[in-house]
Amino acid sequence: MGINYDILGQNIQTYRKRKKITQEQFAEALNLSVSFISQLERGVAKTSLDTLSEISDYLDCSMGMLLNYSSKNDPLLLDLINTYQSLSRKQQIQFYHMLKAFKEYS
Repeated sequence: MGINYDILGQNIQTYRKRKKITQEQFAEALNLSVSFISQLERGVAKTSLDTLSEISDYLDCSMGMLLNYSSKNDPLLLDLINTYQSLSRKQQIQFYHMLKAFKEYS
């Protein structure tokens, strides 16, 4: 079983967005090209272990978190969690009730 570069790219993009940085800022911080970052996030480019290590250090996550796909680091779930956490407590309660109603009536 090899590396799933689509998952790797999705995870890199998710963790980058969690830090609220652009591809340009990310590329500059790691001394990489924006084109390479874009290709990496789309699963088109491959990267060395050294670069992957630098990426994971910069994104404050392990290389395993970037390489592995599980419900714990599903990009959609992480985005949902980040969105939820950015809401006020009142909005979180409203969102929770809306989600429960959606599930019940779907």
